[in-house]
Amino acid sequence: MKEKIDAYLLKELHRELSDIEQYDVDPRVRLIYGKALELYWTLSRLFGLGRLHDGRWRTPDAAKAQALRTRIDGDIPPPAERDRLLIDMTATHRFRGHTGVQRVVREIARACVESGQALPVYLEAGRLYGHFQHDRLPDAVDLQSGDKLLLLDSGWGFVEEYPPLLNAARAAGVEVIGCLYDLIPLRYPAATALKNSAPFTPWFEDVLLKCDAIVCISQSVAQDLVAYLREKRLATPAQMRIGWWPLGADFRAAAQETPSEFAERIASAPTPFFMSVGTLEPRKAYPIALDAFERLWSEGCDARYVIVGRPGWNTRALQRRIRRHSEYGRRLFWLDNASDADLSHLYPRAHGLIFPSFVEGFGMPLIEAAHHGARVIASDIPVFREVGGDDAVYFDVLDPQALAMRVRDAMVERREATPPTVTTWRQSADKLVAMAQGDRYQIDAVRLADALKTAA
Repeated sequence: MKEKIDAYLLKELHRELSDIEQYDVDPRVRLIYGKALELYWTLSRLFGLGRLHDGRWRTPDAAKAQALRTRIDGDIPPPAERDRLLIDMTATHRFRGHTGVQRVVREIARACVESGQALPVYLEAGRLYGHFQHDRLPDAVDLQSGDKLLLLDSGWGFVEEYPPLLNAARAAGVEVIGCLYDLIPLRYPAATALKNSAPFTPWFEDVLLKCDAIVCISQSVAQDLVAYLREKRLATPAQMRIGWWPLGADFRAAAQETPSEFAERIASAPTPFFMSVGTLEPRKAYPIALDAFERLWSEGCDARYVIVGRPGWNTRALQRRIRRHSEYGRRLFWLDNASDADLSHLYPRAHGLIFPSFVEGFGMPLIEAAHHGARVIASDIPVFREVGGDDAVYFDVLDPQALAMRVRDAMVERREATPPTVTTWRQSADKLVAMAQGDRYQIDAVRLADALKTAA
């Protein structure tokens, strides 16, 4: 499988470079630029200047960091005075993001502070502060014996700040729990941007592997973690545990908003449409889906394909292919700035969701599509089997012909939509807290040691 994925990535890289060749750029200049960029990232972190490019310039001092705190209204329970669960959300505090990892962090943090189960914090100048502002919540937070610190956020953007925090936690008798969303930067570095993959290795080795436990967003990620530790013969703390919990979803807010005219126009047309959701980036394998629909169109299949996702890195050739396609605006559409309301409007009216990714940590569109009663056609990877179960239809990874067959079957298939059981963010947060506070990890220290014996 890895050889197949590597070959796909190499082909897409060739397409990307060929697209760049259309511009008057000397190849030597591109090479020098790439090497200079890599050196810049390495040296800036080595000399502690990562703030120049990781977003910390936005909060250069504690006063400005305080200004980014989020006010929470209403009555909330006071946080525990002892044996607290502290949730680190530093990247979300600094970047103010609402998608991907930061969406998970925001939802879990808010659910936990509203229930009083945990105290969300951010790191600034070596100290912890409360992310939320409320009369019952503290401003500064000092570590104390019996606490547990959950590194829920994407801290690899400023990895050099965390080893001192881990040392302070150990000195104070605080257990540290890391969170792993996926191993994509390690397994498939060519599928991630350099700014993400370069700092992830030190984050994994110097932070996550120094934690007392690691929680993963799916069982598949946890199993991949154990396999990777075994393959690379990596050492872990003697008492390390590994667990996983399900992510949540909440569709109430989007249902109350108005979709765009573009989304309404697509949904109201009589020709059936399939949709894919997610940022345009190499691992999403949009070219495979586009190949499949080109095959279907050539055979006379009158189905539309709608891509919903922002433009991502290293997809210049794909973006050009979409926008210059002969079917663009007729049977091929791209919503590059869709709202949650657009998604809520499109999902229940789509003939199905196409999810062609070759690697994911979870796969939130599977949950979203199921919630709205849409059929799912997904690549056959373990995490999609885990999340989608028997309700989804699967096709061989990176095989456009197999995908075309599944779409063709779906065009004539009659299907009764059954309302799924969707985990809410509050339920997701409850499961995460129960695991962390109750030491309810699926893989305890003994089982992990047995699994890693071959690494000795």
